[in-house]
Amino acid sequence: MSFMKVAKVAGLAALLCSTSANAAIILSYDEGNAVYSGPAPVIDFESATPAFSGGSIVTGTLPATYTQPLGSTGFYGSVGPLSGTPGILDLTTIPGDIAAFSFIWGSVDFTNNLNVLDASDNVIFSLTGRQLLDFGAPGGLPYTTEELNPIVTLTFTDGDLGLARSIEFSSTNNSFEFDNFAVNAVPEPATWAFMIFGFGAVGTAMRRRRSTKPALKLA
Repeated sequence: MSFMKVAKVAGLAALLCSTSANAAIILSYDEGNAVYSGPAPVIDFESATPAFSGGSIVTGTLPATYTQPLGSTGFYGSVGPLSGTPGILDLTTIPGDIAAFSFIWGSVDFTNNLNVLDASDNVIFSLTGRQLLDFGAPGGLPYTTEELNPIVTLTFTDGDLGLARSIEFSSTNNSFEFDNFAVNAVPEPATWAFMIFGFGAVGTAMRRRRSTKPALKLA
């Protein structure tokens, strides 16, 4: 089975596991690449990242402690007994309702755990490295392979749209690595209303301009 086909199975499995009739969080993933080819990241840990706490921001590979994710350049996030765990990535600094986010999940391991939390720190989605491997990512490979460094995407629809407020990473072993967070957010209702009001004001001004334009006087 190809990795792309596995990605579709993973997404379906996540959808079927949804506990609410009006909720859908869809998991999908694709194999990584030595040269990152995913969506443009908004958080890549290359500059100060106050939104991340509890874990470590590291670079390079330190054997038995952390491994640079495939496709990552420079700095990245890491959690584990030696890096600090859990680590929290705050999404509230990103304007709009979170519709989807993706990131490089480095060297997938059974002990990796990811939770998506809402504004009250309730877990609205949970995924472990073991589950990701059970979905079809092959185990028993070197940690630097494309298959074990996937670009993972979570898409929020229906009642789950806009609920994600933070991501919690934890690992009981060294370690869980991640980088290149890309986020798709939709404007909040108040922003939409302001934009619609603005468009209406522009349209009114244009109509007034046309109505006040003097008529041409024929000779």
